[in-house]
Amino acid sequence: MNSLKKTPPMILLAFLAGCVTTALFTVPRANADQASLTRWEHWCVDVDGVPKNSDLEKAGAEGFELVSVSFRPPVVQNGNSVGGGATYLCFKRAK
Repeated sequence: MNSLKKTPPMILLAFLAGCVTTALFTVPRANADQASLTRWEHWCVDVDGVPKNSDLEKAGAEGFELVSVSFRPPVVQNGNSVGGGATYLCFKRAK
């Protein structure tokens, strides 16, 4: 019973401490104006089979960064492969 009487003053004390802390330590808002936003150039390519390391190195030398890799499974109709089976790579670089 004694602990129940102490609970409301402790909650009030914690609330007041939070208010004082918030007033003393404010974090400035982020400035995300249009001039500071980075613009990106994108390049995506289908690669049959496994991508060659030399092609990836060339893209990197041109400033591109690999951001996405997806695989398109082969399409089979009537037991025959009719397409697909490619790796789709997407790159980006700052303009």
